[in-house]
Amino acid sequence: MKKTLLLVFMTVIYLLQVRAQTTTIQGQVLEDSTGQGLSGVSILVSETKQGLSTGAEGRFSVVVSGRSSATLVFSYVGYRPQTVTARAGQPVTVQLRKEQSNLDEVVVVGYQSVRRRDLTGSVSSVNAKQLRDVPLSNAAEALTGRLAGVQVTTSEGAPGASVVIRIRGGGSITQDNSPIYIVDGIQVENALNVIAPQDIASVDVLKDASTTAIYGARGANGVVIITTKSGRSGKTIISYNGAVGFRQIFKKMDVLNPYEFVVAQWERSRLGAAADIESFNKTYGSTWDTLNVYKTLPEYNWQEKMFGRRAPYANNNLSVSGGNANTTFNLSLTSNDEKGILLESGFNRKIVNFKLDHRASDKLRIGFTTRYIDQAVQGAGTTESGTRTTNRLRHSIQYRPFDIPTVPSVDEFDEEAFRISAGLTNPVLLNEAEYRRSYNRGD
Repeated sequence: MKKTLLLVFMTVIYLLQVRAQTTTIQGQVLEDSTGQGLSGVSILVSETKQGLSTGAEGRFSVVVSGRSSATLVFSYVGYRPQTVTARAGQPVTVQLRKEQSNLDEVVVVGYQSVRRRDLTGSVSSVNAKQLRDVPLSNAAEALTGRLAGVQVTTSEGAPGASVVIRIRGGGSITQDNSPIYIVDGIQVENALNVIAPQDIASVDVLKDASTTAIYGARGANGVVIITTKSGRSGKTIISYNGAVGFRQIFKKMDVLNPYEFVVAQWERSRLGAAADIESFNKTYGSTWDTLNVYKTLPEYNWQEKMFGRRAPYANNNLSVSGGNANTTFNLSLTSNDEKGILLESGFNRKIVNFKLDHRASDKLRIGFTTRYIDQAVQGAGTTESGTRTTNRLRHSIQYRPFDIPTVPSVDEFDEEAFRISAGLTNPVLLNEAEYRRSYNRGD
């Protein structure tokens, strides 16, 4: 009898404990931007797999057995899912935020901004998030391959080389085909070469002919609208963005070894005048026995000497932004230091960008933007002059790849080789003989 009473007593205690752990959770689901209740939001209790939906004004109530708390997962079409841990006696208020859609993006068109869903013209856009992790000092290079219908071409691989942008093709033979660049509402020539990629908030490219209604005839070549970063109200934010690395050529052209080069010169001389044969015999030898010595001569790889180094680069950007409800500011300091893979080439640039916005009243807004650049480009590049006699790449491939005792060494200018080889010169000497520095300072 005692055992039976004890068993009944323990059963009652257990049922009371289970009843005590039954939890009722109540709350409301609101829309983040408007604060209105959302009905029909799906709610899942993770522990028990119970499912329910919110009713009128987004209110809900769920009973969870055997637990003092529960994990609730809220999901609604077009909104970001949210997970909340709820406890008994503590009402839950959940604010769901809309998913960002490409159709909701704001695009700058002319002197106004519109949503992409309302846009009828042809526009390509790139935002700061897409440019943030690109370790390039030139904003134009950072846009390569990111804008449909926009051709971005670098004239050559030298640091600081000019970048050509074509939006609607080469529509003119004698006139400039470059687009118009509008930076924060102001026309700036060649703007992408003087703005750091880290300072850009968005780039919108207007590609159709309707832009001529706003910008005139030159708008037919397209319009590149650049919006730089502005400050935000709130606490001051200091951010840093940097990249360090090196560049190196990964593929070289196949060239002749010393013996193959001499044999090719021998064959060429036999097709010319007697003076060519005499010049060849004087320089390289007159019989096949003497030509065989070139099989063992050390070889000079001019491509390796001209373009073989590892070229380090360092990009640093420091920005300070902040403000209050009426006044915001953004200060950005950028430093770019690059060495080119070509000998005697390099690039150094310092950019200071300051932007201030002040809302004097609901109808008056005052803005101030200033930018200072200090840029130095070292070297003439490989083909910038456009002539074959000064083309470094041509000389690196075609110049004599060995040294011979009977003529000036490869470290000296060989007048005879220059005459008989259509102006070929030691590429290292040619590159070191020309000193060129290009400076750009101003705002």
